[in-house]
Amino acid sequence: MKFWLLKAAGTLEDEELILENSIITIGWAELPDLSSIKDEGQVKKLILEKYPGMQDERSSAWAGEIYSFITKIKKGDLVAVPLKTRNEMLIGKVTGDYEYRQISDFVRHIRSVSWSKTIQKGDFEEEYDVDLSSPETLFLIEAGPEKFSETTEIKTLGVLLEELNCTLDELGSLKERLLELTYRLADTEERLEVQKIAAEMEKMLK
Repeated sequence: MKFWLLKAAGTLEDEELILENSIITIGWAELPDLSSIKDEGQVKKLILEKYPGMQDERSSAWAGEIYSFITKIKKGDLVAVPLKTRNEMLIGKVTGDYEYRQISDFVRHIRSVSWSKTIQKGDFEEEYDVDLSSPETLFLIEAGPEKFSETTEIKTLGVLLEELNCTLDELGSLKERLLELTYRLADTEERLEVQKIAAEMEKMLK
């Protein structure tokens, strides 16, 4: 069993889809079905056909990540995916082989997973000595899954979806309120009113 970190979830809506469909994705939806790929060289060729001016080092790195996603990740491996909508990591077990299936414009290259746990991003970085801001999309985590704390929170898929939906609703409401304040700010010339609106916007963004 191996433990992988995968940082590819697409948009906030795509993040909801990976939860609903119990899948992970590597992105790269512009590439065709990769089921017949035999080596990294074939992946690199496809990348360069799409982006002929790409640097050799970068195309090789991305080809390696994509090839790992479709062939080196095995059923039974663990995978950790950082969420964009909250300060948590999703932890799951890979349950299926590579598939090419259009879930959204971004989500086409997928693997089935069974989501089981969440862990705070800061705790995850400290526990496994990883940097979530690193440029790699997919890489192996050196530590084994036995390092998971017994107190790690376990959430059902239903709970995760409910929390994600609430977060998306909150983001939508925040966007609407910020737009409203922006329009008010543009329409007023009163100094005190401008200061009041600016203070409210600053409070919302904290």
